[in-house]
Amino acid sequence: MYYLGIDVAKKSHRTVILDREGEKLGKSFSFDNSKEGMELLLLEVKKRKIPTKEILIGMEATGNYWENLYTFLTNKQFKIILLNPYQVSKFRQALGKKAKTDDIDALVIAGLLRSNEYRASYVPPENIEDLRELTKLRYEFMKDQKNYKRQAMSLLNLVFPEYSKTVIKNPFAIASMKILTEYPTAKHLAQVKQKKIEKMVRSIKGNTFDIKDIKYLLSVARKSIYSGRCKEVRGMNLRMILTHIQRFEDSIKAIDEQINVILSPSVDDHRLGGNLFTIPGVGPKTIAAFLSIAGEDGSVFDTVTQITGHIGFFPQIYESGEKRKDNKISKRGPKYIRWALYIAAVSSIRHNRELRHLYHTKCSQGKAPKQTLVYVAKKLSHIMLSMLKSGENYRPERVFQPV
Repeated sequence: MYYLGIDVAKKSHRTVILDREGEKLGKSFSFDNSKEGMELLLLEVKKRKIPTKEILIGMEATGNYWENLYTFLTNKQFKIILLNPYQVSKFRQALGKKAKTDDIDALVIAGLLRSNEYRASYVPPENIEDLRELTKLRYEFMKDQKNYKRQAMSLLNLVFPEYSKTVIKNPFAIASMKILTEYPTAKHLAQVKQKKIEKMVRSIKGNTFDIKDIKYLLSVARKSIYSGRCKEVRGMNLRMILTHIQRFEDSIKAIDEQINVILSPSVDDHRLGGNLFTIPGVGPKTIAAFLSIAGEDGSVFDTVTQITGHIGFFPQIYESGEKRKDNKISKRGPKYIRWALYIAAVSSIRHNRELRHLYHTKCSQGKAPKQTLVYVAKKLSHIMLSMLKSGENYRPERVFQPV
């Protein structure tokens, strides 16, 4: 068997080939991250007269630089092992390699393959990869939208401090957004006629603003304590912030629709992660996020301990001599899955009888509410993994004592 280690990068990749005895087979070489470069790699392998079936190729899961090369080599019938960078780093330390160069990295990867001590990273099928891309982007959009909402609230508290007493007390409702985008400060609202607001909100479906509400809104705006200082600039800022919030809202809605399409039953009536929908309190967004790391059948993780470690739902313990720090959650894994499970835990204590009982039990034992929610989220991840592996619907009697 021959072992080909590839150190992937944005512009070009570095490659080392080891023979059965661990000796380099010729000099290391580089090839561009392009179709021509990939063809050059095949030519170099052919020059060394190595049969396709007798070569094992390894590369790190570095960013997304590996994906196109991985797909190209897989289509050429090569066996590819995708390695976790953390695993490669630890192997480099074990070999005593203090320097870090492209040549050394490629050599370490090839050596790790030859040692047979590697653990291959999960390469999801396309539908699971779709869910991963969507849920990660959704998390980032939600985070950015939340940040913009904080900025909007801060600015609104200055330019219209009394807004919370009026019909626009929720500034991010559809009608409120429309009014504030047009008239962003109390000074702007104070100058507008009642009929303009009536005409504006009447076109909004589901709007509940009546004439009395609008009159009161304008009356409060006219009596506002806002000084009018920097009215135009602050008004422009608020308009732009609200526009960004609306764009994020539209994008998140589009992502949710695409997630629902992927999770919908196919022609053979098989719904991706279908049995997870039987868990009270768990919805499509949580299921999509969970499938993105666990796979369609949960085969990515052998045990619940592994998935707990991957998500980061475990305490960091620090003890040295007489010094000891409070244990805190590690947060080592993907943020988007921790966030999705945490939100699902909040929903579950409202809609899931067993998890609500677990939550109150742990709180009565002295755990803080947020700590307990993390505990419920971890329990939920264990339940979901078990259900994916078994294919069974939610059966609380398998996990919980009768409540």
